[in-house]
Amino acid sequence: MKNKQIILKNRPKGFPDETTWQLEEQDIPELEEGEILIQHYYISLDPAMRGWMNDTKSYIPPVALGHVMRAGAIGKVIQNNNNPKFEIGDCAISWGGVQQYSVSNGAGWYKVDEKLASMPMYLGTLGMPGMTAYFGILEVGNIKKGDIVLVSGAAQEQWDLLLGKLQN
Repeated sequence: MKNKQIILKNRPKGFPDETTWQLEEQDIPELEEGEILIQHYYISLDPAMRGWMNDTKSYIPPVALGHVMRAGAIGKVIQNNNNPKFEIGDCAISWGGVQQYSVSNGAGWYKVDEKLASMPMYLGTLGMPGMTAYFGILEVGNIKKGDIVLVSGAAQEQWDLLLGKLQN
């Protein structure tokens, strides 16, 4: 099997362009004992990704040149070589990156229940953007009843979730 990956080739100055990334195709290695193969169904495209391309100190290390571009990913376990934490068909989420497949020993991957929410919702409202909105509004902003809050259209999904919490 082959895995298509988006590799960070150059650190952009300003807007990323066609020289920033390179599409590469790699063989998927045979799974070692305890490893799983996850097929990505969705990746998260977040504003934070632009900052991760810079070689500067931040809350998370920059993406290294020559490596898969970091991104939240969600998909299904399609192979398992004796990893007791996962079964084939499990839905899993992690920082799988901008690629079609991830091989992992399971560290950093978490099972999620598709009956509770859709895969995209786990990357958005229930993922990093949703947590940023949730803690930003409720803990950092410390809003309370009567406060006026402006919410951009891009944040509407997160706001709808938070509004339900504030009304309780």
